[in-house]
Amino acid sequence: MNYDIVDGQVDKDYLFNSNNTKWFTDNYNSYLTDTFLSENNFDNIDNYTIELYMGVECHDSEREVPILIKILDEIKFSENKLKIYLLKQNKTSDSGFEKGKNITNTPTIIFYKNSKEINRIVEFPVETLERDIYKIINDIEYRHVYY
Repeated sequence: MNYDIVDGQVDKDYLFNSNNTKWFTDNYNSYLTDTFLSENNFDNIDNYTIELYMGVECHDSEREVPILIKILDEIKFSENKLKIYLLKQNKTSDSGFEKGKNITNTPTIIFYKNSKEINRIVEFPVETLERDIYKIINDIEYRHVYY
């Protein structure tokens, strides 16, 4: 893994170890998940794949991405069903992974079921990430903050 890249596809290892994401580990470790997570069934998450579009110099990504990864770890979401893409400040990448995805803000978390986009969380949750994810994976009405 090239820990110096600032745009393109990366993995969780990059988030924990890159100099570009020094903020990640502290924010991940300090976040205590909402009790809602342990009180509700998140098994439906296994039917989804997730694409995360984030910026390494984006304060919203610094705040939300460690929380998202902590939640996904706690519900044992398969790491191979999560794709993480770094975008430049202008919401583009040299690789073009974001093309056709309508990424206007970071982070953007897109949920897919059977290769079809079901919903997305844009920039920050409406309630909490735990509750927003729960609504999306359980087909409960959800609209992101910019809908």
